[in-house]
Amino acid sequence: MIYKDFQISPEELPEKEVWFAMGYKDSVPEQMIQEMVRQVRDAIVPKAVLRYMFQIVEASKLSARQVLFAGKTFTPEGIICSYLKGMTHALLFIGSAGWEYDRAKEEMKADGDIVADFIADSIGTVLAEMTVAQIEKDYDGPETISMPYSPGYCDWDIREQHLLFSLFPEKPCGVILSDTSLMAPEKSVSGFFALGETLQRQPYHCEICKNKRCFKRRNA
Repeated sequence: MIYKDFQISPEELPEKEVWFAMGYKDSVPEQMIQEMVRQVRDAIVPKAVLRYMFQIVEASKLSARQVLFAGKTFTPEGIICSYLKGMTHALLFIGSAGWEYDRAKEEMKADGDIVADFIADSIGTVLAEMTVAQIEKDYDGPETISMPYSPGYCDWDIREQHLLFSLFPEKPCGVILSDTSLMAPEKSVSGFFALGETLQRQPYHCEICKNKRCFKRRNA
């Protein structure tokens, strides 16, 4: 089991990803909004402590809908499973922007600026995703590594987070999982990377996904 916590400077936060999380997609916000993003970034990011935990387990594809991780059967469904040919292991992960981020966001929310609160929320989304990107950077195994996949996306039942968390110590990275499968801190992520010597890394194909509410969805 690998654990890491780290911090980033405000300048390391990818601005375009924050704009995307805010709903701008590939467009550029007006200058006033850009300046607000930087102001909120400078107030939030230095206080955030990012964390991740991961482990590598034996894995196999059981069918077009199911996989086996560490002896437990998961059902990520057809879209995800279609990317897993050649998988022999899986890197299971939990990541979080941390309780420190939550407290910084609550302090900002107390000021009553709903735009700043919205920006802070978008920054938290990007911080959580940066933990996943850092895991991929830190992985140094010989196998090909897939894109990351998480419960709740691509028809994968979010309730399987309980099964995933059962393979980790209690409160990994300080993350608490509720009975309804929601994580706290809110800006936390869980999921897996597939690993395999003959695995072929494939990009996301959002045009075949039925989840119209996914904020990462890109028009085909």
